[in-house]
Amino acid sequence: MSQNCNYDTLLFLEYQNTTSTVVCLLIERNTQNYELAAKTCANNHTPTHATPWRHNPVPISTKERRLSYRLKRRQKAIMSSPNLSEEEESPSSGKHPTVGRNEGVTIPTPPTITSQVNPWQYLQSASNETIGGFPTPQLGQSVWYNIAQTLREKWPQKDGPKAWVHTFRAQHKENAQATVAKLQSLILRIIGEEVTDSLLISTPTAEEELYEWFPPPYHFLVSGIPQNTITRLTDMGTCSSPEATCFFVLYNQPLPRYICTLEHFTFPDAETSNLAITDIVKRTISADHSVSEFIHKNIPSPDAEAALKAINSIRVSSLNISVARNTTHTVWNVHVDSPPNLSLKDYFEWTSRIRNLLFISEDYGSATIRSEEHQFMCFGCKSFDHPTGLCPFPRIQGWFGPTASTSDDSSKASLNSCANHSAPSSKSNASPQGRGNGGRGRGR
Repeated sequence: MSQNCNYDTLLFLEYQNTTSTVVCLLIERNTQNYELAAKTCANNHTPTHATPWRHNPVPISTKERRLSYRLKRRQKAIMSSPNLSEEEESPSSGKHPTVGRNEGVTIPTPPTITSQVNPWQYLQSASNETIGGFPTPQLGQSVWYNIAQTLREKWPQKDGPKAWVHTFRAQHKENAQATVAKLQSLILRIIGEEVTDSLLISTPTAEEELYEWFPPPYHFLVSGIPQNTITRLTDMGTCSSPEATCFFVLYNQPLPRYICTLEHFTFPDAETSNLAITDIVKRTISADHSVSEFIHKNIPSPDAEAALKAINSIRVSSLNISVARNTTHTVWNVHVDSPPNLSLKDYFEWTSRIRNLLFISEDYGSATIRSEEHQFMCFGCKSFDHPTGLCPFPRIQGWFGPTASTSDDSSKASLNSCANHSAPSSKSNASPQGRGNGGRGRGR
């Protein structure tokens, strides 16, 4: 036998009568299955003529016979293993056989990203669409918040259509190269490579350093592309893909539907309670004439029913928040489905006036508004109407971003949400109170 054959791994010898070549089948065992690698060992004997095997048997040693028996015992495992590619078989390729192949296990196929205006195409292929599509993040502050003053002056002067984009769990970073690269690659896959040279993603610079978790600014400005491509991005709104998970926002930031969160009512958590609280909120707001007068003084065109339309569109929904591992309290979010036609600055002023009201029930006590450091703010989608642990996006089937918190993790869905705003080693309370282009401070 040839000295090149390794008897520790040799399982079978097949003698070919025409070439007298010994083919050594080697087996590599891994955690999932057996992978095959083949190499050829030349026999030193060269026959003078071809003779059928049955007439010229080659003597087989006892060790070879044992190895042949072992091969028969493992024949089923060998036959069920996939064949290696030539690249894997080649000793010079430097690549190892693929680990863990198992034809019995179905590996999901990654989604194919196309240029259609359909945000669900970016979820994993096995996902089912949620009724109504993705939820809309309820941003409680301006996208300009904490952006340097020089950029506030320069960016509006950029020619052409513009839009904003921020990633899931966004925060300001001094070095945003990786984020910009991912966003640029993703946007080009959505709108097409033909705008590669013109697409510009501008990075925000902070006006001041904020000592809090996931501090702003984190909205990037998208420009340099035609209006139809900007519209495609903003119509999509949310994109969950393997490359990045992000949210597109109109350059003229839309008004949020969220007004405030009520707590301390003793109502039971039921739909009838939501309707009763909705009635209390509407009556309380209507009784305060300054809230309605503010709308009529600041809308761009006169509308005698503007305040009435907004108040009538108010709705209330409950939210269960963890207090302890097995204890929850109910709070109620107040939304307006038809917000008044105000600027973003005036809208925040209008909701601030509502937050100063006192909401009282004859039988279920009075409610207070969650504000200041107790204001909810989701680290993921940046919404103000829920804490991080109750973010709806990671609960969508097929979501590519971080997974949802487990039921045991109540820290981010707690009534004591101060940790949602203050960093562990805060040097100062740097969250500004001002309005205007900067919008409201966090939780204000």
